[in-house]
Amino acid sequence: MRNAAWLWLPLTLALSACDRDGSLLGTGSGSTASNVCGAPADLISSVQGSSESSPIVGQLATIEAVVIADAIDGLGGVFVQEQQADRDGDPMTSEGLFVQVDGAKPKIGRGDVVRVSGRVAELGEGGGTLTALVELSSLQFCETVDELPQASLIEEAPLTVGDWEALESMGVIIEPTATVLDNSALLSRGELAIGLLGRQWMPTERFAPGAEARALADDNARARLLLDDTSIANKTPERIAYLPSAPSVDATYRVGSEVRNLVGVLDQRLGSYRLHPSERIEVDHAPRPEGTPELPAGVRVASFNVLNFFNGDGKGGGFPTERGASSADELDRQRAKILSALKALDADVYVLLELENDGYDKRSAIEELTFRLNQARGRRSEYDYVRAPTERLGADQISVGMLYRTRKLRLAGAAASLGDPPFDELHRVPLAQTFDDIKTDARFTVIANHWKSKGGCPPADPANQAQRDGQGCWNGARIEAARGLLTWLQTDPTGSGDSDFLIVGDLNSYSQEDPIRLLTQAGYVNLGQRSGQPEYSYVFQGQSGSLDHALASPSLAPQMLASAVWHINADEMPDFDYNREGRTKALDARMFRSSPFRSSDHDPLIVSFELDPPAPEPEVVPEAVPEVVPEDGAAAGG
Repeated sequence: MRNAAWLWLPLTLALSACDRDGSLLGTGSGSTASNVCGAPADLISSVQGSSESSPIVGQLATIEAVVIADAIDGLGGVFVQEQQADRDGDPMTSEGLFVQVDGAKPKIGRGDVVRVSGRVAELGEGGGTLTALVELSSLQFCETVDELPQASLIEEAPLTVGDWEALESMGVIIEPTATVLDNSALLSRGELAIGLLGRQWMPTERFAPGAEARALADDNARARLLLDDTSIANKTPERIAYLPSAPSVDATYRVGSEVRNLVGVLDQRLGSYRLHPSERIEVDHAPRPEGTPELPAGVRVASFNVLNFFNGDGKGGGFPTERGASSADELDRQRAKILSALKALDADVYVLLELENDGYDKRSAIEELTFRLNQARGRRSEYDYVRAPTERLGADQISVGMLYRTRKLRLAGAAASLGDPPFDELHRVPLAQTFDDIKTDARFTVIANHWKSKGGCPPADPANQAQRDGQGCWNGARIEAARGLLTWLQTDPTGSGDSDFLIVGDLNSYSQEDPIRLLTQAGYVNLGQRSGQPEYSYVFQGQSGSLDHALASPSLAPQMLASAVWHINADEMPDFDYNREGRTKALDARMFRSSPFRSSDHDPLIVSFELDPPAPEPEVVPEAVPEVVPEDGAAAGG
């Protein structure tokens, strides 16, 4: 066994890094003891140490170990691992190390024993750095072994972050079946996020901010891992080596898919633990839903975020717009996907979010979508749209909108909107419309909402900065939106004379966050949570939760028949959308279909009601006219 420590000589030497045939690979200078294979060297375990950072950062070290992965082309180095006889037996110290190779690429590969001298460093910034040898003074080929050092077997999800750290830069075999959590960077960076404990939930979807939410966040972090193709460059590759097949409409790698045969090298880079697979993984793709959720017949309300539907000047030009499609061709593709989803939803009321806020004339975005939906349904006037009381609904680039089925519902008076604080900035202006069921005269009011997102933190005041409680930025603004909305609804803004209110839309708050709890404490019932099972309409950084909600007033809630989320978007790769940027013709042919899938980044929410007809007015029974009897008892008349 090699010595665990080495006495560095106080001498600066000019060294040559040699190929196995003796040719020069590069030169450098530094203190070293020997450039001879088999001579005493530092153990990798002593370089790694038992904490997150090496105990000898900045010092020089010489190691001799086996190359287990060549990542020079992608990561600029190789991973090496100690041979079995030279391990220290401490489960808290890693036996692997990353060697950063600058300059010409050496002729070494998997299974080669190399002797390397360089400076110990931690690559990366802040937490989550990778221990490495850098600024090499020598890299010497020694021999080739028949078998790689034994990989470490992971039989269950790690209990602490330290369990991952102790395997840094080592070969690992992950035995449990993993679940795809996030596929958003699969094509752009070759990354696929997986979890060892199934689908991961946004902590504030399950728990109110506090200890339980923090515990779930910790569990999520420990059980999460990135599969990586050993390249940190942004790209759109035609092939990702570790995948069994290229992403396509037939191989979707949806969130929820199951992954096995996880064999490779564990890395820590850009704040995440990563597995660089050495073999192709096995995947059971989560199926796409075959149709819309089956709900009992009734009045059907659907909420759908149309992801910045901007139609240019409405005449086929005016591109690029502020948001959405960048060309008329992309608009055609976007429109086709949205219409396929709207047609299949078959709602009586559509609450649409992220519509271009360009009014209500014949070239407006909402006019076009309504016309096209009627065209797709084959009925000229099946749907009409609600007109706001103002020419434009607030000053934001996007707005909310409502479509309704004219043969089933009629407008009960004009719509109302709320442009007063807090809806004069940040949030989109809410739109309220009362409807009457034509058949039964049952009345209810729908209020469309789209509140400030969690993004865009820098301009936020201190009260709206992230408070590290899981609710993100602008939570204070969303709380004020909930309060302002409740106050407005108490005035019956449409003059409905009826207490059946449905608050619906993208509230940008998960189910247990302050704004939603404020609404439920006021008596509104979160209809998407009545089953007792967690639901989701959005996936962010591999965690699922509901940003889209339908909350019914106490009188309306008992009239709900059922609710469901149609999972056509959140689980899908973003690359299935309408965009053409960065795609070759071959890639676009694999990825694009004018289907509902990835028509947006939010899943649509659907609620069905059996609305109570108005109570009949009490029957007025006329009082009986008393018979007039003559005082003498004689019969009247006569």
